[in-house]
Amino acid sequence: MRHEVNQGKVAALRTGVMQASGDVIIFTDADNTYPARYVPQLVQEIEMGADLVLGARIQARENIPAFNRLGNNIFSFLATYISCIKIKDSQTGMRVFRREMFEKLDVKAKGLEFETKMTVRAAKLGYKIVEVPIEYRERVGKSKLNPIKDGARMLTALLSVAYTETSLLSKMILLPSLAFIFIGMLTGFISIYEKVQYGIISHEFYPIATAFLILMGVQLISLGLIVDYLTNKLDRIEERLAR
Repeated sequence: MRHEVNQGKVAALRTGVMQASGDVIIFTDADNTYPARYVPQLVQEIEMGADLVLGARIQARENIPAFNRLGNNIFSFLATYISCIKIKDSQTGMRVFRREMFEKLDVKAKGLEFETKMTVRAAKLGYKIVEVPIEYRERVGKSKLNPIKDGARMLTALLSVAYTETSLLSKMILLPSLAFIFIGMLTGFISIYEKVQYGIISHEFYPIATAFLILMGVQLISLGLIVDYLTNKLDRIEERLAR
């Protein structure tokens, strides 16, 4: 099975899912980095009730280039913060789920941000995610990952799914928090400018206001994300009870 014209990785994955006849879908890469011996363990987690199983690249991480490893840690941290659950490897290409779940987990993406966006979407919607530690082997062939370009896409994808998959109640909490952060950054900029330009800060309370406003904004964002997580988690529990 192949596309006559190369449409990219994500299009190939979607075509593969549509043509698959099995109940369980397994994603992996063809560059020798993901050992197939972990597949039975990942499938077993699906059979035990998981909605999405990730092969977390925890073993032999030295095979991941240092800059990519740093990006992986940063985006996994952001994914954890946005989704309110611990995610060790949001970008892993080895993942397993039931075929019926793909329509719910599929996201608008064309490149390497697809995996990150799918992971966060699943978490935001309250689905059960399980991570299985796996070995990451040395790559065969040349990587197509562009750390800067694809990193920017992943960041945009995280912000996009964080907003689109957030409930209206949580958005009502998040919007004022962004205003607090913006005003806090503005007063902070004014304070720094005055100190550098004139040697003194004419508005003495601005530094305190900066810290207070930014802290308040971050706290409100966290509150909104927690409310959203609990709401979606309860929805998934109701779905399971109704089956």
